Amino acid sequence: MPQLYELNLRDYWNIFLKRKLVFFLSFFVIFLSIFLYTYLQIPIFRASVLLKIDMFLGMPSDLVFSSITSSYWKSLEDLADYEKQLISRPVLEKAAKELGWITDNHTKKQKNMIVSEINSKVMAMGMPGGKSSRLIRLSVTDSDPERASELANKIFDVFKKENLKQKNQQVRNVRIFIEETLANVSSRLKDQERRLRELTTQGAVGAGVNIVDQIYEIEKKKNELMATYTESHPTVVRLTEQIEALKSKLKELPKEEFEYGILKRDISINEKLYISLKQKLQETKIREAEKVDNVVLVNPAIAPLKPYYPNKSKNYTVGIMLGLLFGVTTALVTEHLDTSIGRVDDIESFIKVNVLGIIPYCVERRRESGRRQRGLFKGFMSGGGERRDLYADISIFEFEHHYSSIFLEAFRILAVNIQVLFGESGRIKSKVILITSCNPEEGKTVVASNLSVTFAQMGYKVLLIDTDTRRSTVHKVFGLKRKEIGFTDLLMGKIDFDGSVKTATDLMLGAAGADKVVNKPWLNNLNIITSGSVFPNTINLFNSEKLETSLKYFKSKYDIIIFDTSPVLAVSEPSIIIPRMDGVVLVYKAGATSRLALRRAKIQIEGVKGKGALSGVILNNVTPEIGLDTYYYYSRKYYGEKEKEEKKS
Repeated sequence: MPQLYELNLRDYWNIFLKRKLVFFLSFFVIFLSIFLYTYLQIPIFRASVLLKIDMFLGMPSDLVFSSITSSYWKSLEDLADYEKQLISRPVLEKAAKELGWITDNHTKKQKNMIVSEINSKVMAMGMPGGKSSRLIRLSVTDSDPERASELANKIFDVFKKENLKQKNQQVRNVRIFIEETLANVSSRLKDQERRLRELTTQGAVGAGVNIVDQIYEIEKKKNELMATYTESHPTVVRLTEQIEALKSKLKELPKEEFEYGILKRDISINEKLYISLKQKLQETKIREAEKVDNVVLVNPAIAPLKPYYPNKSKNYTVGIMLGLLFGVTTALVTEHLDTSIGRVDDIESFIKVNVLGIIPYCVERRRESGRRQRGLFKGFMSGGGERRDLYADISIFEFEHHYSSIFLEAFRILAVNIQVLFGESGRIKSKVILITSCNPEEGKTVVASNLSVTFAQMGYKVLLIDTDTRRSTVHKVFGLKRKEIGFTDLLMGKIDFDGSVKTATDLMLGAAGADKVVNKPWLNNLNIITSGSVFPNTINLFNSEKLETSLKYFKSKYDIIIFDTSPVLAVSEPSIIIPRMDGVVLVYKAGATSRLALRRAKIQIEGVKGKGALSGVILNNVTPEIGLDTYYYYSRKYYGEKEKEEKKS
């Protein structure tokens, strides 16, 4: 509904009261849905293992040895690699085998399914702390808490063994390489020594050893110079000439002496290499025996006592928040889509017609003596006591006994406003007022009946005429047994003017009973004409000269003539009667009829009688949450407290 005013906190509170049923229904639908969803979920438990990865593991042998093997353990491996290895397929499959979940009887497909199911339940994540953090949390979820903790601990054990095996594999590979190299060097050294002995037996004395050593030293110096100079450098050229000269001199020696010198140098080199390899082999064996392990258990997994999923407290909190949000949104949307008007200033600004009266919503309340409403919520929703709608078939004489003073006072205020509007010198004289509505079920008959009673109590001579021939109810309101011998019969000429009028005597003889009429002297001021017999075409009756004659006669006898007619938008009869009226009052049911119907009703009335034909609007069925001004609430509180004091006295 387009807002014609700015909403304040009280307006929002009134919207809440007005749409409380929609709000609570929306709230309970959302909350109950989340509650049932949470309740029907299978509880999932989560067990966690906390482990630490030592990236810079120091070994006891590092204090004794310093070699290339020790640098391996100080490599900066990424923690993410350990996270992936921890939940890798080989680790999960081996853990499942050790737990007995996978046996040799399982097919490859079954094994894959079991491992895939386990993989969907595990998660490894580094703990917050940046790159300096070395902690990893391994989490396992399962519907069985014992099963979850057992699997988490087993995965850690398998990972620890595999990591230990992987770390020591490098040392093992180094040891194997050194052993193989040492065996080759030892075999080659033995062959060289054997050949050296043979050459000695053949008479070689090592004359070429010194020459070979000189060649080796000069070549070493040449290689050092070649890193800086070219081959054309004088020093490099000189060294090259010296090497060629020594080689020529070496070739002049006997063959045995030449081979003897070469073997002597090779044996010296291989002996040094053999000694170095023997030392490295001992170091490697010691490191292999140390069993390098850089995975440390910080906290083992224990069976959780509470499920990880669903989080009931979180879900219920979210359910309450979403329920409140959805309830408020639904209430506001419903209010926005409501095209009816409930505020006095909205009606007056929309159709430019004054509101003559505000009739509050009223129901009959019946309580057993001494019975109290228990519970704030029950009282808030129901208002307390057994209720019966105002528009049920109830006699007008019960209104004074069963309805609140604010309801009756509203009609007194309405009567005074009409008296000011139509009165001459403070009093109304010979005025015909038509009461209609936009649509059926807006309470025009109840308003017309109570207004007639109120004017009668004020001393006016009042005639109430029921011209709603299609759905006549005035006779029921006043406890008359039948509607026949009424207005249509008068217009048809079946009865005279006085014969159509029902007086206090008729009310006394009707269903109301003498006991309800005898103590009401104001009934002598009130006469009633019921709708009369059914006539197939009432338009012709209302358009006849008989109506004009009847109005002149009644105006000469009564101060106020009130016509209760059909809804102006529903049937055509009101459009025939309206031009003959002194005033037209429209009953508008708050919160039920659209604003477009209200404006259309005004246009319809002005179309048959002229601009300004609509004298005013009566806002009916107003509840506190509809949104009235402060005066209405003040009056409600004032008269409500006054009524309680009168009952106590």
